[in-house]
Amino acid sequence: MKLLRSWKRRLLAAGLSALAICAPVVPAAPLPARAEAASSADVFAALAGVLGTAGMYSGYLAAILDAGNNAYYQEQTRLYDAYENGVDRNPRNHQIVDEVMSGLVERGTYVLDIRSLPFRWNVNDSEEFNAACFPTNYITVNRGLVIGLNGNVDEIAGVLAHEMTHGIKLHAAYNYARAAAQAFGINFLGMVTGAVRPDVVGVLADYSVAKNVILPAEYEADEGGFYLAASAGFNPGGPAAAMARMDYMTKHPDTFDRSYGADPYDHPDTDRREAKLAAMMSAYSAGHVTVKDRKDILIDGQPLLSAMYSTDVYDDTPEQAYLIAGGLTRAFHEFATVEEWNFRPGENGRIAYLDDNRVYAYLKAAVEKNHAEAELERLVRAAYAAESTTGARETMRAEEQERLAYWQERTAKNVAADKKLVERLYKNADAYNDINEPELSIEEGARTFGCNNANVKLAGVYAVRGRAKALTGDFAGATADCDHAVSLDPNDAYVYLNRAEVRRAQGLPEAALEDITKSIALDPKAIAAHKMAADVEDELGNDAAALRHYADYYKLLPDATDIPDEYYRRINPKGWERMEKEREKQRQEEAKAREEKKAETEKAEADKNAPKDETSKPEAAAKSAA
Repeated sequence: MKLLRSWKRRLLAAGLSALAICAPVVPAAPLPARAEAASSADVFAALAGVLGTAGMYSGYLAAILDAGNNAYYQEQTRLYDAYENGVDRNPRNHQIVDEVMSGLVERGTYVLDIRSLPFRWNVNDSEEFNAACFPTNYITVNRGLVIGLNGNVDEIAGVLAHEMTHGIKLHAAYNYARAAAQAFGINFLGMVTGAVRPDVVGVLADYSVAKNVILPAEYEADEGGFYLAASAGFNPGGPAAAMARMDYMTKHPDTFDRSYGADPYDHPDTDRREAKLAAMMSAYSAGHVTVKDRKDILIDGQPLLSAMYSTDVYDDTPEQAYLIAGGLTRAFHEFATVEEWNFRPGENGRIAYLDDNRVYAYLKAAVEKNHAEAELERLVRAAYAAESTTGARETMRAEEQERLAYWQERTAKNVAADKKLVERLYKNADAYNDINEPELSIEEGARTFGCNNANVKLAGVYAVRGRAKALTGDFAGATADCDHAVSLDPNDAYVYLNRAEVRRAQGLPEAALEDITKSIALDPKAIAAHKMAADVEDELGNDAAALRHYADYYKLLPDATDIPDEYYRRINPKGWERMEKEREKQRQEEAKAREEKKAETEKAEADKNAPKDETSKPEAAAKSAA
């Protein structure tokens, strides 16, 4: 993807200095508890620093996998995307993408790798026909993609399921590690083939080499995306239809507005990928449904109808054919008998069938337009009658069981994951609370509970989940979880701190202070506890106690910037004076900028309203000649 490559270049450029000194660099420290990330923070600069941990591909990969499995980095990725590419201002585009991604995430069949974060997404303001999944499982969707696919949820689902598969298969991490190795002079091809060559870096910069590396991952993402979208209930013809439109846009970019056309470098071999997706659709129908010549829909090789284009903008016949065939595919896949199609007398003497599922809409519209209800019933009945001799359904179910076995195997690996990876789930759950994503915190907590519980302190997991429930408004559940956490480990300072958060959110500051006091007694260096104690004492009007805790907080975190002025001035008078001078300087700069902008606006308005030269062009020419 073009967007992914451009960010990758920035990452690699930023990382050169880290590698030049050959010194190990640890990942950037997580944000302090409850702190907000800077809106313009560049997560990829941080990731570039991580790359300095080792001078070989495997080291880069381990570092990027670690950084990609960090909820704070994921949040920074989201903020950077908004800063760099803007946020689409059309709520309809966001609604479509939210609908599609929520359907894929909630209903699709897949299992996240233990090293992966849950998916997050947003629609950026780029007009390019594109989307990308980053190592943090954050998916950025260009508004140009939504518009380019005309808001078709089945086609968009095919593309976004493809992007999700990149994340599920950890493709982004591998691609970043490979790019880092290439850019920093690591002989990646030599590592793979054993053929060490001094000019390999120049070879790796060649597009033909990059294409050979990228395409296998693209095909794997196509395949995984197809089954993910289909399992989530989207039209199985959607992925092939999206590829057909992408193919047309690549070859006829002038047909579409502005830059909504597809870059052929970003979308290699679209015709071949379309054919593969069409073949997967056919297999998903137990081999009954095929699309011939990108327009004719066949059942067991017998023609049912031919698709027709639906727009005057361009010939979208292939898209229509795949979406019609996708409806047939869904029914053949889901129903083991012809009776489940529910052929029955319909209105005006026609034959009714199936139900009102949205996936069947293209099929029903085409069949009605072609008056093909009777032919459809005949072909469907014949197809099921032939299954007893062909074994097509058994083959389809066996392939489905193989896919299911893969996810079951991954689940088993996750359950048996080592202690560090299980602890990371728990830490990410805590981080999601910090960035106000409690639903994701609860999700990570559930993944933690699903692993080998000997590898994590369950008291902490219950405490984090309790805090998350409080953020969602479930105070009864929050209190139950936090009380249980305290009962499991009454000597853990952190569980008291989480319960204090819950009590404070309920409007019980005195009860919250009791827990904070216990937390500090167990861990006098608990930075967040001193900050929370200071805030609560301040809310209660206890100035002296608040000052004492803010002072303790400042000692533990001298760079703190969230101490109220009235206390910071007394704790660090010189620092406060410096801060005030900086603020005054900033205020003056902002005032100057406003004045300059005002002057520019007034000048532009004056120029606009100035009397125009009434001298005609011929007269002006004559004067010039004279």
